[in-house]
Amino acid sequence: MDRFLTLGATSNFRHMGGYPAADGRVTRADRLYRSGYVNAPSAEIDEAFARLGITTVYDFRSPVEREKNPLPVGAQVEVVQLGMLVASVENLWDLLLDEGLTPAGAEKIMADRYRELTREELPGYRAMFRHMLNGDGGALVMCSFGKDRAGIASALLLSALGVPPDSVRSDYLLSSLAYADEDAAMGKFAQFFNARGLPVDRAVVAPILDAKPQYLRVALELIEDRAGDMDRFLLREFELDAAARGRLAERFTGGR
Repeated sequence: MDRFLTLGATSNFRHMGGYPAADGRVTRADRLYRSGYVNAPSAEIDEAFARLGITTVYDFRSPVEREKNPLPVGAQVEVVQLGMLVASVENLWDLLLDEGLTPAGAEKIMADRYRELTREELPGYRAMFRHMLNGDGGALVMCSFGKDRAGIASALLLSALGVPPDSVRSDYLLSSLAYADEDAAMGKFAQFFNARGLPVDRAVVAPILDAKPQYLRVALELIEDRAGDMDRFLLREFELDAAARGRLAERFTGGR
């Protein structure tokens, strides 16, 4: 199944439909979406969102990221701002400078960010679930690259719908394909290197834009350590009991 969608210069825009879910259901390709920041003219975004049925955007970008790349949508789309500084572009860059701009340092920073996202940014994910339980229509979860903050959000949401862990991991790993074009990917960090008179170091940027299995594993291991398993974690941290998960299933899954 081809999951990737085209919308201007938006990276990593794709649906999360067709995964097996609880009670023999499957996730809906016309309700579940994820992406990097939406990079297209306003009219093009409005047309695409209307066609795809996207009524709500859960935007995990920081205020700085939102100011740099505004999301120009019409009033028919609700944008829920859930700003997370952990894994924001400016946060990653500062940490890279502190670490010394090495490939090993970049990989360490990314693993640390997944640990912090799962430990420190739970209020944002909690707000996402609460809003989803009271909404309808299609939902898009997004951040700057669509793989870290939005990646954790997608993994939690798919898990809440009863999608098996292997499928959750497979969905996460698809982000690697989104940044397979190295030249385009490197350009996303060129401004930071150039501002300091440095050439873009591909070996440093690659671990940041990759969706490595060990990154997600760090988050899943923390969840297991804190709660025992994903189901207990969803219940304890987000109050997703059977009724709440049933409501999510009504919105985001359908029959086979």
